[in-house]
Amino acid sequence: DELAAATEELRGLGFLQVPDIRLLAFDEFADRLASAVATRLSDERLAQEEAVYRLLGQYTDPPSIDRAIRQVYGPDGAVAFYDGAAAQVVVDGTRAELTPLQASIVVRALAWALIDQYHDAYDRIAELEAAGEDEATDAFRTLAEADAIAVQLRYLQNLPEEDQEAAAMEAADLERAGLDQLPDVVRDQLAMPAEDGVRFVDEIVAGGGYAALDRAYDPPPASTEQILHPGRFAIRETIREVPELAVEIDGYETVDDGTYGEWRLRQLIREAVPPGLLTQTAAGWGGDAHQLLVNGDEMVFIYIYGGDSEEDAIEVAQAFLALARGPLNAGDGIDSGGGVLWEGSQRYIFVDRIGDGLVFIVSTSINAGATARSQVRVP
Repeated sequence: DELAAATEELRGLGFLQVPDIRLLAFDEFADRLASAVATRLSDERLAQEEAVYRLLGQYTDPPSIDRAIRQVYGPDGAVAFYDGAAAQVVVDGTRAELTPLQASIVVRALAWALIDQYHDAYDRIAELEAAGEDEATDAFRTLAEADAIAVQLRYLQNLPEEDQEAAAMEAADLERAGLDQLPDVVRDQLAMPAEDGVRFVDEIVAGGGYAALDRAYDPPPASTEQILHPGRFAIRETIREVPELAVEIDGYETVDDGTYGEWRLRQLIREAVPPGLLTQTAAGWGGDAHQLLVNGDEMVFIYIYGGDSEEDAIEVAQAFLALARGPLNAGDGIDSGGGVLWEGSQRYIFVDRIGDGLVFIVSTSINAGATARSQVRVP
């Protein structure tokens, strides 16, 4: 009751109904958590994600990420979470009392429940995900998660100094097992709500209070660009339309497509651009589309981009050229049809830019890559 009251005060909203809180034995808690993240941790999904990271040069180490990511999502140190499907706050009830850090984790779960009561966040995110709207899903989920994390952080900031220090020390000691074994791109995905998302929430609240934050859910951010640049969310900057990708290759199946987004573009080029230029290089994102096709172990990734200006597209094209020559270790490439082509034993890579648009193709198969190129034009 005390933590629920603190959550209401810190978020500026009162629960519409008493939150359903389930205190479970550890084994039951672990089972509930495993069920809640089962889709995220399916063998097929993890294997595909890892294959894409390797294709795009985002992960090259020998160990699989499977074990590490399962450890990160495991029950040790989890304490509490919000199960949106059941509309319940699920708590590891085996603890005699909560430390300041553990209490803050319960507050975050309660904040999620509060946000869900007012904004139907869980179901709306699920609907976007089911519709294949990955970019809009990422943006809405980041808003809701960051909203809850911001409440948790305010709870910690209001504690006595000695409790804040204890929470910081406990957090350092409880660094989630497996986190340091994950590639940077995965760690960044996990950290985005707490970093970019909380900055977005704080700016919204600073400009208009909690009422403005509640208004941010209707309509919610349409893209990660709007999360990364709150000023663009304020004017509801639209996403530039680019042609839909519908490449067909014999034997291959499309497993992912749609808008890729500014945040994922940052992750794609991060190893090819100096850190001080990464934000600037991706900030000219206007709109894009991607398609991932799979045939057994063979993969084809196609990306088309429309920048806010020709200069923006030039910067991103240069980043892709550096990606091919550096992290993808493809060599110098050759001029081909106005673009640059690499046809090595490991990958087929093609980059082309015209005006403020560009195309980028990476394939494990030369034939499949060439087939994709024949069907794609620079937007």
